[in-house]
Amino acid sequence: MSEIDLIATIPVPADRLPAASALLLAYGELVRAEPGNLRFEAYRDRDSGAMVVVERYRDQAAFDAHLTNPANAEFNGKLAEVLDGGGSSLQMLEPLG
Repeated sequence: MSEIDLIATIPVPADRLPAASALLLAYGELVRAEPGNLRFEAYRDRDSGAMVVVERYRDQAAFDAHLTNPANAEFNGKLAEVLDGGGSSLQMLEPLG
């Protein structure tokens, strides 16, 4: 089994940060409760102001379950409303060694 690691970056205008971060923090509680989630940490990039999430899932099946969880679609829909259609970009990671 190979763990799935990724970074999600969500550009957020400063005036939308309070609403977007409240959504993300609440969503994070749900994601951390998923059986295959090993890590969900939310940050704010000091330079760009974007929200950045570092995630880890036990394996591909756990990540697929996360993607199909109705809470995922609900979060993305609410986030798109707050950001006028904006959303996240994913950076999938692989270990070097």
